[in-house]
Amino acid sequence: MTRPRVWLIADTHFGHKNILKFEAPYRPFSTIEEHDEALIDRWNSVVAQTDSVWHLGDVLFGRHSFAVLPRLHGRKKLVLGNHDHYSIALYLEHFAKVFGAAEIADCVMTHVPVHPSQLSIRYRANIHGHLHSLKLDDPKYICVSAEQNKLTPILLDEIIARIPNE
Repeated sequence: MTRPRVWLIADTHFGHKNILKFEAPYRPFSTIEEHDEALIDRWNSVVAQTDSVWHLGDVLFGRHSFAVLPRLHGRKKLVLGNHDHYSIALYLEHFAKVFGAAEIADCVMTHVPVHPSQLSIRYRANIHGHLHSLKLDDPKYICVSAEQNKLTPILLDEIIARIPNE
């Protein structure tokens, strides 16, 4: 049996019709239903049921979209994003834990990027979402928005390998 892996993703935006306009080059789908099914397929193609997935915010739009979450493999943890405004109790039906920010491997995981002072003092990198197809010009900021990784979760080990050693 293989050991469980740790995955990261942000900004799935399940049920968000306008994301198809805002990020059209990265989300080339005719309907939000087609989009959501593609993201579910991509997620489940890499994540095993025994794996952990950190979702770094902006999971879904519309209460009906919570129906997507049980279809996603893995033990899910959520770092809240600026669009995650439903009751924490609703998220806890699908996520093992819900955080404002979290630490992993000497990195801080957030939805919105943190102030640079946090990276010079406390953390070696900031793994974040929110920027979608954009990136900050600093290797200590690693964006895991869905657009950055072909709408698919990425392994924590791959992220850690990108962090510069200082």
